[in-house]
Amino acid sequence: MLKVNKKSEPEEFTKYKSKNKIINWDSFTVEIKQVLKQYLLEEQENSCCPYCETEINLKNSHIEHIRPKEKFPKLLSDYNNFIACCMESGRCGNSKENKWNELFINPVTENPEDYFIYDIKTGKIISIFKDGEKYEKAKYTINLLNLNDNRLCEIRKKYIFEFLSYSEYNKNSLSDYPIKFPSLRRYLELLQKLNLQF
Repeated sequence: MLKVNKKSEPEEFTKYKSKNKIINWDSFTVEIKQVLKQYLLEEQENSCCPYCETEINLKNSHIEHIRPKEKFPKLLSDYNNFIACCMESGRCGNSKENKWNELFINPVTENPEDYFIYDIKTGKIISIFKDGEKYEKAKYTINLLNLNDNRLCEIRKKYIFEFLSYSEYNKNSLSDYPIKFPSLRRYLELLQKLNLQF
């Protein structure tokens, strides 16, 4: 999961809200949703889904209400409650749906990298903590978003293998290697700096 550093609400959206009565999600036109998605993608690291970290674009993403609009109707048009999310079935926003618990790690208000590391053999995202509230938050968030979906773990494992193979022969030019799964990459680079054996 990635931290999202929110910027100011887009001026176009502020104007839209002042001119239109916002009753429900259908009050948003396709055009304003596209404008919002564009801004959201720009503020998200590498245009990645903040939950699973796969790369997304305008066509393969949707606007996710972090706090579900059904349970938090006052946040229906709150820009700080929006992220652009992948549309993968069975994970991320599609797994979360309208479920909510305060244990959920909100990527806008918290840095998920303070909670998670990776098992480099399985590709799973795991809690840094072994017990306590931070462990419960990590466990709840992983399960709610289905972040250890088999397909996702396989993609991560492939990335880990390719990154480690590349870095073995190109230690001085890692900046040239494509950035996918930004938090996983930072974790792998940290392990290398600490000279830990894989």
